[in-house]
Amino acid sequence: MAKILIVGTDAMGIYNHRFELIESLKNQGFDVAVAALDGPERELIQKTGCRFIGTPVENRGMNPFADLKLLRTLVKVIKSEKPDVVYTFYTKTNIYGGIAARICNVPYIENITGLGSAIGNGGLLSKIMMTLYRTAVGKASCIFFQNEFNREFFTRRNIRTDAHRMLPGSGVGLKRYPLLPYPDGETVEFLYISRILKEKGIGEYLDAAEVIRKRHPQTRFHVVGPCDFPEFTARLEDMQRRGVIEYHGKTIDSHPYIQRSHCMVYPSYYFEGIANVLLESCASGRPVITTALPGCGETVDDGVTGFIVREKDVDNLVERIEHFLSLPNERRREMGLAARRKMEREFDRQKVVEAYVEETEKI
Repeated sequence: MAKILIVGTDAMGIYNHRFELIESLKNQGFDVAVAALDGPERELIQKTGCRFIGTPVENRGMNPFADLKLLRTLVKVIKSEKPDVVYTFYTKTNIYGGIAARICNVPYIENITGLGSAIGNGGLLSKIMMTLYRTAVGKASCIFFQNEFNREFFTRRNIRTDAHRMLPGSGVGLKRYPLLPYPDGETVEFLYISRILKEKGIGEYLDAAEVIRKRHPQTRFHVVGPCDFPEFTARLEDMQRRGVIEYHGKTIDSHPYIQRSHCMVYPSYYFEGIANVLLESCASGRPVITTALPGCGETVDDGVTGFIVREKDVDNLVERIEHFLSLPNERRREMGLAARRKMEREFDRQKVVEAYVEETEKI
């Protein structure tokens, strides 16, 4: 059976979004190794029986020395592991994992999990990264895309117009995120889960929380996710001190936060692949409020499983949140059930696993 090397940015991302893939590959007899930045999730990944190779990855920024070091490290890992195929995920490791696999003449499959703001917003940095991407995907056996916008973005720039295949994002593990009982009670709880980045709509969420808490004191606003930016750290701490939000920091397990919430609010404009946090919330039976932008809008049937808002528009976000508050709790529960059905119908992670096995067997 084939030997597979999975290259990603960090242990947390691999565990959260690729665990079912690893588990299924192992169960089918594949020999699997993972190369990513070390973290506490390493042990959970290793419980599947796969090997974990700690790899220094600086996911943000473009330090040419760090990136060259990453490329050299990945070449060494591939030469040492001698895989039959390499799977790459996320922008940085797609680029340097793909180039490393080309250097080592090993077949590889890339997954375009999103463009991110560095590429999506245009400019010189975008041109540099797309040039690197052109090299990285040049010999890929298959390029998985998670939404049509990203595929068209590559096609318009004449970057490998063949070997494309669509996936329903990273999919969602329906057993791992089961349908949760919908909360009762007078207090309505909203939830935001993400790395704290401007482009992921944290500013708009916090602005809306300021307004809604004054008008509707029976509401609660929660924020979950790591924050590496001092300006947001200071604001989160100030808003928590004033009782506007509850900031919970980074977590491995999002279930307790989703369970107590009535609605996930994620006003992102980050050029996602498909936002996993939306899939996980919907699978758990929670309505969502998000933007129509690629990677977010695909997860919502507006007015049925949640609501669409205009990006960077706090007034519109406040309006939609207040409309949600005006609904009886039974209507909110029905929206959550419709969201779960949509996930079962369109975003089951098993579809992603099957696509990977099919493409691997072609190599």
